[in-house]
Amino acid sequence: MEFPDSISFTITNVCNLRCQMCGQWSETGYVNNDSERMKREICLSDWKRVTDELAANNIYSVLLRGGEAFLYPDIIDLIEYVNSKGIFISIDTNGTVMGNHVKDLVRIGKIHLTFSVDGPEEIHDMVRGVPGSFRKMYQNILALNELEKENPGRISKSITFTVSPYSYKGLSQIPDIARSLNIPTITVVPYYYCKKKTAEEYERLIQKEFGCRSFSARGFQYEESGIDLSLFKEEYRKYLQNLKGLYNFPYMGSTKDGFHLNDFVTWFQDTTTWVGTQRCMNIERFIDIQPDGSVNFCTDFPDVSIGNIMEKTIQEIWNGESADTFRRFRAENLLPICVRCGAKYMSEIPNKM
Repeated sequence: MEFPDSISFTITNVCNLRCQMCGQWSETGYVNNDSERMKREICLSDWKRVTDELAANNIYSVLLRGGEAFLYPDIIDLIEYVNSKGIFISIDTNGTVMGNHVKDLVRIGKIHLTFSVDGPEEIHDMVRGVPGSFRKMYQNILALNELEKENPGRISKSITFTVSPYSYKGLSQIPDIARSLNIPTITVVPYYYCKKKTAEEYERLIQKEFGCRSFSARGFQYEESGIDLSLFKEEYRKYLQNLKGLYNFPYMGSTKDGFHLNDFVTWFQDTTTWVGTQRCMNIERFIDIQPDGSVNFCTDFPDVSIGNIMEKTIQEIWNGESADTFRRFRAENLLPICVRCGAKYMSEIPNKM
């Protein structure tokens, strides 16, 4: 366990949308309610230094995420540098602001783009909180597809649909959107949520065991899932029927095939019941680096930092006392927030591809 297998760079917290279920930028989101967090971003040279260390340790892929990744000012320079080291790049994006970069993306190649889509235009824009966001995303993907005709196979694409109280009625139409954009892969994931009581228990535990303030769980608080299960079941059935050859990628799930209907029902029906394994493989395989350089095991609940790349190397952090302390605690204890967190599946992705 000398070095992590999987890495994500959260290169910015900035985002141009205000998704209603987002733990960062919703009304209760932890970034939206902490303006100081926006001011702490490391430099491109620091990301390059980390990339050099990853290449030296034979890391073959990196995930770039945000906020909105394409709002990072030096995004193309970073992509080019990571690419030059032979590291494959995946990027999570809402697709609305990448228009000025499509030529560079096709030129560079060896990139996977995951687009967040919440349903047809009316539902998508309502979820995203910004009118016209669906149309901008759609037009940018079409522009990318057109450029790719001259350079085929350089960019792979997928859609992620997040099942939330605001979006689930549009699930059955996602395959039609994917086909219209020539995107062959869809991932369906449930949104993260917890009750206020659970968030408070988590905050007390983090303070007691690690001596730090917990901030992230407050952005995911809902007393109920908000999902009408009878309507969701029908949407899910129609979604599966409508796939017609599209690939349903198993990003999250209790089996190698990903979430099944019973998993979704459990997820939305009872916030205290686990779906799948209670084990978190992130502590054994994965790290995320936040915009300020802090390193953690969990992309969406980055409360406990195990170090900072401005002070130590990834290898030093990964094998350091703070990382070992968290590993030992998490291996023997369950954190309240983990019951409705899907980030623990992130480190399992290489085993499913």
